[in-house]
Amino acid sequence: MRRSILAGALTLAAALTGVTLTSAPAAAAPLQDTITGDRATVRDAPARLVLANARAGDPAEVTASCGEWVRVRVTPRHAMSTPVGWVLRGHLARASRPGGLDGVPRRCGTDGTRWRDWVGAINAPFRSLRQVDGRWRRVTFGTGVALAATPDCVPSLNYTRHAGTPDVVDPAQRVSGLDMSAVSYRYVTTDGSVALVSAPRPGADHGVWGFVPSSCVLPKGSRPTVYFDEPVVQLADLSGLEGGVGYPDATIRARGCTAALPSPSHPRFGYWPDPLPENRPACPV
Repeated sequence: MRRSILAGALTLAAALTGVTLTSAPAAAAPLQDTITGDRATVRDAPARLVLANARAGDPAEVTASCGEWVRVRVTPRHAMSTPVGWVLRGHLARASRPGGLDGVPRRCGTDGTRWRDWVGAINAPFRSLRQVDGRWRRVTFGTGVALAATPDCVPSLNYTRHAGTPDVVDPAQRVSGLDMSAVSYRYVTTDGSVALVSAPRPGADHGVWGFVPSSCVLPKGSRPTVYFDEPVVQLADLSGLEGGVGYPDATIRARGCTAALPSPSHPRFGYWPDPLPENRPACPV
C-alpha cells in the first residue's frame, strides 16, 4: 500500500509540473584495450604535440574518439610524464578493428589549449610559415639540431615530472641505434628542463620521438638558434595551404597574419605556441 501511494504521488507531481520522469542514461564505460606495436605517441590533441610514449602491452582505456585518433588513459608499466592523451587507433588492439570504436563518444576540439600545461617554447608556433627565398612555406617539421655527444643526450621515450622539482628524462627508456646526424627539435617543457626531439633509425623515412635534457640541444650548421630564426608568421587560417609550396605576401596577409611571439619564459628555445589574439605582434608583411 505504501509503495502504491508513493507511486501515485510521483505521478501527480509529474503531471502538475509538466515533467516526464525518466531514468538518466548510464555513462558509457571506457573501452578496455591494449597498446600494440613497439610504441605509440601520446599527444596533447589529435595529430599535435607528443607528450609521452606508450609502450607495447600497456593497458589503455579508450574514452573518446576524433577521426583516426582516440583519447586514452594508459596504465603504464614504465615511467611517463602523463598517462592521458591522444593516440592513433591503429596502435590499439581492439580499437583498430572494424567496429572497434562502437559506443565510444566522438569528441573533437576539447583539448585545444592543453599544450599550456606542457610546453614552454616551441620551434615554430601552431599554424605557422617561415620565409624562405622571399616566399612563405608551412612549418610541418622540427628544426634540425645537433645533440651533445654524451650518454645522457641519447633520446629517451619518456620523462617524468614532479611538483617542485625539474622535469627529468628517464634513463631506462633511452633508444639506441638512432641516426644522431638527423635530429630535429620541437619544444621544451614548461620548466625548460626537457626537450622533445626526433631522430630516425638508419634508413627510415620517419623519426622516433623522444626526450633529452634541454642542455643537450645545440644549433646545427650555420643556424645560430635551435628554432626557426628566419621571419616566421602565425596564421588564423591554414586551410588550403600545402606543405612544400611557397606563398606570396598577399596570401599571408589575407589569412589573419601575425608575427611569431618569442616565448616569455624560454626565448632561447623559440616561440609561444599559440598566443591569445590580443598578445600577438603585428604581421611583418
